[in-house]
Amino acid sequence: MNTSIIRPMVPTERTASTRLEIGSQIFHNGSPVQLLYRVRHDRHQETWRVRPLFVEAPDRNEQFRRSDLISFLHTIRTPNWCCAA
Repeated sequence: MNTSIIRPMVPTERTASTRLEIGSQIFHNGSPVQLLYRVRHDRHQETWRVRPLFVEAPDRNEQFRRSDLISFLHTIRTPNWCCAA
């Protein structure tokens, strides 16, 4: 029986990974955007073509890193979108 009040250290870095999908509407570091398609990816970051939401602005490329704050507004799951481009 373990009655110790000493707890193992919890890692401070985030362990959950976020899966980005085409068509998702997200807040990326506070800016609402829709993911159009992935331009480039490597081990540490991904570059996506995004469309800003709620404002009139041109589409742009944005880099996503593991340290970014991402919250989902809406996710559209359509299996054929990956083959559309």
